[in-house]
Amino acid sequence: MAYKATQEVVQRVRPLLDRLATRTIDKARLLQYLSAMAGVDWGILRLTGCAIAEDDGQEIEILTLEDVMTSERHHLHYPTCLPRDLDQPVREEYKRLALNRRLAPMNQPLFDYLFGATHCATCRYAGAQHAQIHLECRYAGRPINYEPSDAI
Repeated sequence: MAYKATQEVVQRVRPLLDRLATRTIDKARLLQYLSAMAGVDWGILRLTGCAIAEDDGQEIEILTLEDVMTSERHHLHYPTCLPRDLDQPVREEYKRLALNRRLAPMNQPLFDYLFGATHCATCRYAGAQHAQIHLECRYAGRPINYEPSDAI
C-alpha cells in the first residue's frame, strides 16, 4: 500500500517537476530534495549539515539529513534546477500537491514565475478587476482561464 501512495504523490507532483527541470537527473534530485525537506518540516528528518563540494568543476551543495527515529544519516544534492528565491514557494507547492490539498491555491510568487511571462502577461483577464479568475488559475495550479488579449 505504501508503494501505491508514493506512486500517487509522484503523479501529483510530476507537473511541478516537469516545469522546473528538463533532465531526468534534475527531476530526480528535485523530487528527492522536496521529499526530504517536507520530512524536515514534518519533523521526520532533521537537517544537520550543509557543505559545498566540487563536481566536474561545478560547486554543488550537499545537505546532510538525519532520521529522527533511527539517527541514520543521508546526504543529498541541492537541486541545481531550483532557484534559491523559489526554494520556499516550491517546497510549499510540493507539500500542497503531496497532501492532495486541492482547496489551497498555488502561492503567487511561484505561479508568477511559472506562468507570468508566458500566460498572465498576455491574458485578456489581466488586472485586479479579474482577481477571482486569477484565483481560479492558482487553485488549479495552471492557467485554466487563459485567453489571449485582443490587443496582441
